[in-house]
Amino acid sequence: MTYIFHARGHPNLLATHKNTLEFTKDKDLSVNGDCIVGIDADFSLAELKRLAQKHNTLKMIITAGKNSDWLTFKANKDFSSNHELVLRLSEFPSDRTYGFRSTKSAKMIDRKLVDKLKDPKQEMTIEIEPALKCIIFDFDDTIESLKEAMDSTHERIAKKISQEYCVYEPTASKMLDEIDVEFSLKGMHSDPGLYDRHVWFPECFKRLGVKPSKDEIEKYVTLYWRFMIEGAKAMPHASEVLSELKEEYKIAVMSDSDGSKRLKAERLKSVGLMDFIDFFITSDDTKINKPDRIFYSMIFDKFKIKADACVMVGDKPEVDLKLAKTLGMTTVWMKHGRWAKSEGNTHFDYVDHEITDLRELITIVRQL
Repeated sequence: MTYIFHARGHPNLLATHKNTLEFTKDKDLSVNGDCIVGIDADFSLAELKRLAQKHNTLKMIITAGKNSDWLTFKANKDFSSNHELVLRLSEFPSDRTYGFRSTKSAKMIDRKLVDKLKDPKQEMTIEIEPALKCIIFDFDDTIESLKEAMDSTHERIAKKISQEYCVYEPTASKMLDEIDVEFSLKGMHSDPGLYDRHVWFPECFKRLGVKPSKDEIEKYVTLYWRFMIEGAKAMPHASEVLSELKEEYKIAVMSDSDGSKRLKAERLKSVGLMDFIDFFITSDDTKINKPDRIFYSMIFDKFKIKADACVMVGDKPEVDLKLAKTLGMTTVWMKHGRWAKSEGNTHFDYVDHEITDLRELITIVRQL
């Protein structure tokens, strides 16, 4: 959501005020207006209020010819002037104040841009948009409930192994759980192939003392993913949350591969979430498992944004959030599943917010 309005320059434009910056609808300017950077502005009060009501932090980009500068500020939801738009470094309230805690005043605007604005024929473009542009989600146990599907799948596979190879069913089920944990840890920031069930099943059968053929291994891999897709469920409220966020922000999902990106894509489709996603990336695309900067670099390049314009949401703090925070993102820990239980009440200094219900994310995003 970007709102654009226009204004003009003036020979008396000084832009030397150290605390404020202003656009006015006045068509003339005296030398006393040292905070003014644009006159004859055509902004809409209704559009400005709409942005201020929906977003807490906004970004303004001022462009004249080839010169440009930008700043961010906290929106004043009580702004009501249809004639003047003022940004302040301070938190002084008034009906003319559109933004508090601005990162720049008139004096701080790029002087080449200011020189350009002294030309009365120079039209400038002012873009105002949310400072936050993109919400990035992990997949498993963040927007899709992996644990339920995996528990059901392991039970069904263990029963099948028990029937075909006379292995004690609880033993087979426990072995599947252990292999999952072991390879999940081994695969962190490593070869995506370690998450391929064509690797997991031979190791599982080896430990069970069973020697299946390649065709039998392939059968079990196929069964595994069929059961996983059949048991896949979206996290509670995932559809409504993603749908609401998509109205204002880009939505990206990043995930490790299961041996094929197609398998994750099928699960996304089966739980009804694919239509909400603007960019879906797995380790098939990056050639390495999370956590790695290349996941974020590809998202930044895709949307032409920087880290500070993103929120990262994930259930595994060390994997999903630590690097994200280092890069400058706001981080949200979805406390669900195995990681939430194993970490207990532990607090991580790289986690900005903790949630147990995806609906809580809406409130957090609106406050950023």
